[in-house]
Amino acid sequence: MNGNRVVINVREGKLIGIIEENFLDGKYIAFRGIPYAKPPIGKLRFKDPAPPEPWSGARDASKYGNVAVQTDIITGEMIGDEDCLYLNVYTADVESWRKRPVMVWIHGGAFSLGSGDASVYGPDYIVRKDVVLVTLNYRLGVLGFLNLNDEVAAGNQGIKDTIMALRWVQKNISKFSGDPGNVTIFGESAGGVIVHYLTLSPLSEGLFHKAISQSGVVTNPWAFIELTNKATNKGFQLAEYFGKATSDPKVAYELLKIIDARKLRKAEHKLQTKTERLQKIIPFPPSLDHKSLNPVITEDPSILIHRRAKVPYIVGYNSCEGSYLVNSTFGYLNEETFKEINSNFKKTIIPRILPTLSQIPITIEELRFLYFGNKTVSEETLINYADFMGDIYFYRGIMEVVDAQMSSDANEPTYLYKFSYENEASFLRKILNVTLPGVTHSEELFYLFYSHMMKDLGLPPFAPDSKDYKIMNRLTQMWTDFAKTGNPTPAITNLTPIKWTPLKIAGNVYDYLDIDIEPRMKILRKEEQRCNWKNMKHKL
Repeated sequence: MNGNRVVINVREGKLIGIIEENFLDGKYIAFRGIPYAKPPIGKLRFKDPAPPEPWSGARDASKYGNVAVQTDIITGEMIGDEDCLYLNVYTADVESWRKRPVMVWIHGGAFSLGSGDASVYGPDYIVRKDVVLVTLNYRLGVLGFLNLNDEVAAGNQGIKDTIMALRWVQKNISKFSGDPGNVTIFGESAGGVIVHYLTLSPLSEGLFHKAISQSGVVTNPWAFIELTNKATNKGFQLAEYFGKATSDPKVAYELLKIIDARKLRKAEHKLQTKTERLQKIIPFPPSLDHKSLNPVITEDPSILIHRRAKVPYIVGYNSCEGSYLVNSTFGYLNEETFKEINSNFKKTIIPRILPTLSQIPITIEELRFLYFGNKTVSEETLINYADFMGDIYFYRGIMEVVDAQMSSDANEPTYLYKFSYENEASFLRKILNVTLPGVTHSEELFYLFYSHMMKDLGLPPFAPDSKDYKIMNRLTQMWTDFAKTGNPTPAITNLTPIKWTPLKIAGNVYDYLDIDIEPRMKILRKEEQRCNWKNMKHKL
């Protein structure tokens, strides 16, 4: 240790980290911008990640690495770099003989945006709970998920990046006083989906020991795409956009391999139709990658979930996920759009849901009536629309996974939660202009992480006597207790006053923790769920 610098040796070379003030109390050591794979550039574009090269001399680890190529949500400009496979490690101490549990965060952002840096995911809240926190970047959009159904570009490169990062953790985390034998992966939205895929894929077996999926699982309709039709494959559409209409994957690959990365990602957005935007279709999500030598996803998610997460697993959602999708910030809802939806309600439904409707069976009109009755879709019925979107995009898929996790031969606990703590002045609600009641998608993140964006905007941290502080303290306590023990409430305390019990195996009700200022265990009956369309139809 030298002043505010800390030097350690990992497999690839020497790192110089930096001691930072934790704005709550104490200090932590940050090691930022550590390469966990070779830069995925040139011949490595669209390929599986390769192990990192060693370096000579000491590497400065005080600054974050490049973020993946993406659109800046504030300015709308293209930012980032293809050379983006970096991770960050935050620890209280590197000299402790006692190894701490490790928590590896996988960020969300529709497989299209985001990074592991502190602009959103500041470590201050979590690292003070005696765990080592790792955050990471992975490839996004076409660069992370191009699948031409051929070994030249077989898909899911972004998920494989996270697996490479977990391998790096296994090799190196003990140098940061982390325990490679006690690793928890956790993520939200697209990050929650990746966490769930990792629990189901043989490729990541043994790299972690517990998992948390927040508001995202593999059965959400935006979390997977079938690529059987070349005409609708966005990869071939991109090749055509850049002047080469072809159905030959090798020809498309040779072209896409040399196009400027930012131009590629810009074109990805330009190719989206108005209907696709209305249906919130993600151009490049995960897909079957059976043409890969090391596939991550070998079956449709509806079959895959029956393998079950075979580690202790927390899964849950926020009380009004859908308000994020219907708020005015995204600009998709206006009088013209309402007219379009009311004349053809099917336009609002992501195509992956349509086979489900015919299986129930329920017509589009009956489905619409379940949510809107005789009213039209308008500013006045936005809460109905938010409920509808929340059920389609989040709740139905999450409950399908919960059902699979409850099957009779499950041997590891699954904990279900609903995050209900509402704060009308929350940072995210302000940014997104969400006015509908309930907790919107990703709002809980600001109680797990100290967003340095807030700090940059001069917003004060939570006051120690505030409700926000209490929720932050409770959420980080349960998440880190789970990482330490596999049980989110190993002891009843003022902070965790309720025993969070797991789902009952082969039960016919869902036991869940309602996370609010007064947390409570509650029961949801299978037949009473709004998103159980079959049952709701019978009630009509």
